[in-house]
Amino acid sequence: MHHLKKGFWMVAAAVVSMLVLVGCGNGSSSSSGSGDKGSNVTLTVGFWKGDSATESQARKDEFKAFTKKTGIKIREKVYNDYNTQLMTDLVGGTAPDIFYVDSSTFPSLQQKGVLESLDSYMKKDKFTSSDFYKPTYDAFKGTDGKQYGVPKDYSTLGLYYNEALLTKAGYKASDIPKTDTEFYKFLAQLKDKLPGVTPFVFSPLLARQMYIMQSTGAKIVDSKGNANLDDPKIISALEPMVDADKKGLMKTFKEIGYGAPQDAFGSGKVVFSDEGSWQVSGLQENFKSLKWGTTELPSTNGKQANMVFTVSWSMNAQSKHKNESWQLINFLTSKSEMATYAKKASVLPTRKSVASELNLNDNKQMAPFVKAANYATPWIAGTNLALIQTRYENIFPSILQGKVSLKTGLTEATQSANKDIKQQGN
Repeated sequence: MHHLKKGFWMVAAAVVSMLVLVGCGNGSSSSSGSGDKGSNVTLTVGFWKGDSATESQARKDEFKAFTKKTGIKIREKVYNDYNTQLMTDLVGGTAPDIFYVDSSTFPSLQQKGVLESLDSYMKKDKFTSSDFYKPTYDAFKGTDGKQYGVPKDYSTLGLYYNEALLTKAGYKASDIPKTDTEFYKFLAQLKDKLPGVTPFVFSPLLARQMYIMQSTGAKIVDSKGNANLDDPKIISALEPMVDADKKGLMKTFKEIGYGAPQDAFGSGKVVFSDEGSWQVSGLQENFKSLKWGTTELPSTNGKQANMVFTVSWSMNAQSKHKNESWQLINFLTSKSEMATYAKKASVLPTRKSVASELNLNDNKQMAPFVKAANYATPWIAGTNLALIQTRYENIFPSILQGKVSLKTGLTEATQSANKDIKQQGN
């Protein structure tokens, strides 16, 4: 699964009005394509380039199975620059019938009216949402309460730990604290017992810190869609992390000389890493001698918290084959096909029943990520998230380096982001 595609709405300003017109024209388009016979219909399906070879093959297998069952043909449309090219196609009326939608970009697409509501199709086929992990399913629920996508898979964050280093320090995995307060104390103990070792490595990204920032009740975006990074509650929530970095208990992967968090953790000189489930395969392939395990992240301000990154199959509101498009979405996200796809592509299924069928809840490495899907915060925060994300990630390294205070840095990021938002006209 591909994550955190950036830049989609950085090019939006020039074509916002055009997209609104496209959305407003939905009512006059062919409503369902119900007069088509399956064997005469070809659906165009859009997705980004960059998925793993196994995931790409698994997707092709699913398309073949669908065509065999229904007679409906599939034409793949692979985008090299997904967000920019999809934007162009939506404006030009040439976008695929169904396509990937990352949760972070969903609000803007929904607002512009280019996605088809799936509610009527779901009602007709008695499609229910109860089997899906709620955070993944609700990520594609619009501000109007309608459903605009079905999540195909997801990733959450987990706490990776180096077994050898824990043992060297005199600890076991069961000694890892379950709360953030005790965890910071534990990091200090590890620093004392393991000279030259970094207790915790992390990425200075909004997508990694948002669940922490919002753990005290504040939101990174206010009710008007503006940045709210300088909220006192958000500053308070981030203070322990910033203080830990200054004390050397936590460091970004760049601060300790690595190009990626996986490389830093794989070096054997880091005890903990908070990364996504995608890191599991990377460690297995690239650091075969490393002994490691995973567990859930410590609670944050008294509550279990995490991030979930998910992608949906969604329908183009301008599709001329809406019934057939829904058939494909329903097929791809059914229990049987999701199980097949998850096994072949090595991704986490969004259906709880499929996770149980695949014994993921009992898998020592994957269980923490699956458990988090029940309570994680979706990577979604209004139509201006990309602008806010950029400003946060531009300033946060300077905060960690002590060049600016946490309060001053987040105030500057908030003001800059809101200036960008105003200029963009959102």
